[in-house]
Amino acid sequence: MKSFHSIHATGSGRGLKRFASLLCLAFLLTSAHSQGEKRKGEGRKGNRPDKKDTSTWTAEEYSGLRNEKDLQAALASKGFTWITGSPADNEKLSVGKNAQFFGFVALRYQSGRAANRGTLGRAFFAVADEAQKRRMAEAVRAEKEALQNWWSVREEILTRLEDHLYTGLPIDREELHELGERFSLLNCEVAVHEARAYAELEDSLTESQAGLLRAWRADPETARKHGDGVRVSAAGIDREDAKQLEDLYAKAFSWLTGTPEDNEIIPIGQPAQFFGFVSIRHKSGHAASRGTIAKDFFALLDEEQQGLIEQAVDIQVPVVREFLEKRHEFLEQLALLRTGPERFDPERVHELARAMGRLEMDAACIEAEAYRKIRASMTEEKMAALMKMRGDYVLDETQVATLDMAERGATLAILCSGCHGAPGQHRVGMPAPSLDGFWERPIASGPGFDYSDALSRIGRGNGGKWTPELLNQFLTSPKTFAPGTKMEFQGLLNAQDREALIEHLKESR
Repeated sequence: MKSFHSIHATGSGRGLKRFASLLCLAFLLTSAHSQGEKRKGEGRKGNRPDKKDTSTWTAEEYSGLRNEKDLQAALASKGFTWITGSPADNEKLSVGKNAQFFGFVALRYQSGRAANRGTLGRAFFAVADEAQKRRMAEAVRAEKEALQNWWSVREEILTRLEDHLYTGLPIDREELHELGERFSLLNCEVAVHEARAYAELEDSLTESQAGLLRAWRADPETARKHGDGVRVSAAGIDREDAKQLEDLYAKAFSWLTGTPEDNEIIPIGQPAQFFGFVSIRHKSGHAASRGTIAKDFFALLDEEQQGLIEQAVDIQVPVVREFLEKRHEFLEQLALLRTGPERFDPERVHELARAMGRLEMDAACIEAEAYRKIRASMTEEKMAALMKMRGDYVLDETQVATLDMAERGATLAILCSGCHGAPGQHRVGMPAPSLDGFWERPIASGPGFDYSDALSRIGRGNGGKWTPELLNQFLTSPKTFAPGTKMEFQGLLNAQDREALIEHLKESR
């Protein structure tokens, strides 16, 4: 079976790169663990995340780093969202969070967030022939039952963890291990269905199709020409399954055009993505910064509570290291479906899946037990401060509507500051450019930021500078106004909200 990636890498080179990547991850974790052991007797000093430069957080969250500081910020941010959230928040996951083995996270990071999952999925679908479309639709139908069961088992896991948070009942580790094994087995079953389809899709690619995929990998924005206005569909596939089908095309794209080390990269919040951080991201319109949340949360905790997070990190380091090792071996098995399917070992895949499930539950228990202790030790005043902090990240639309226009604009500007920084407080490396002076300068010309081609084109075609009218169109739906923009914010649908925010920006910038 041919490999699309063999166009620019040999098999032996891929193996060496994977080995080097794993060694790097293991070294980071081993080093972090030894440093943690050394500090245990030294006492806790101040708000340690203050020493972390959160301006680099976007790179750290998605670049695959796993040192102690990264894990500490991950645990702090998840602790905050779990303690201040609700069970409904924990159920929220983004599209693509299941079977996350195909390198899309790396693609997003490498492209500076220009790679849009929906656009790439629709573009790949648009250039696929009928036989390729049938094979991908078959994969969606084949994995549907396993995926539904995966969600059901995840709900059972959430229930056990939430029982511990709200009641203090001890976690039954044996029961959670059994659930974890089922959870991971189902996830890996879905991944195998998808990998088989992607491998067959790869074998059927024409040179013209392969050339398009390479071009999109080099510049993801060029996929818009093929993906804009396309609706992914298939016979016998309902609307919900069509979303899954679109995601399969996006993951197929990242897997077939990427490198093995790309597949090693997962968001810093994994394993144990059970604590509601995805929800706060969605509710804030993707304005909430994990690094900022972690820093603010630590600043509110007392020394003993900070110590609970730090101790959890020390315990979790070897668990995460082993999880990554098992995941690496599973990735190698998936790769065989492309390069040597006769060597694919289903029994070993099942062993690895069960092991990953147990390790993920161990990681979840370590976190949940630390978060429970912090919550139980919170005074009423601190809990009130935490909930106010959450309100700053996730605005209540009903409350916002009661404010006068000046207060409304200032409140909505909180959504901007998470990525752009407050006036006068932008730092180099933040995930978005400074808004200081943006009215006066040409569009897409702020210092120290690599703008998307999409926004640069808008600037060249609209008189060069922002106007209230132009900004109103952008804030309504950034991705509709400038398809391909790196801005993750989903937009403000309420016209008065946009008016209030624009007036605030005119006054404060």
